[in-house]
Amino acid sequence: MIPLDINVLPLSSKARICWGFFWRSIIISIGSGLCGGVLGGIVGFVFGLAGAPKAVTAVSVVLGLVTGAFFIYLLVRWLLSSRLGRFKLILVHADESI
Repeated sequence: MIPLDINVLPLSSKARICWGFFWRSIIISIGSGLCGGVLGGIVGFVFGLAGAPKAVTAVSVVLGLVTGAFFIYLLVRWLLSSRLGRFKLILVHADESI
């Protein structure tokens, strides 16, 4: 395995890597927003019917954090399993010499 420094890559390779991060982040953001909105609507409706409108705020915060963390996890897994142009991200142990 030969490590590469992004500074020595041609502009086209840098653009492909940035584009790979960008469009995947946009898809994850849209998915997270839609999922959070649907879950928030369901929770708000249920708590409204139950007559506990003050509890909605606390539950919504926790639900939003869990949903956001899940979608960030999906983004990281997606980036680590995808090709970004001619390149692929890999994890190496921090103690290993590259």
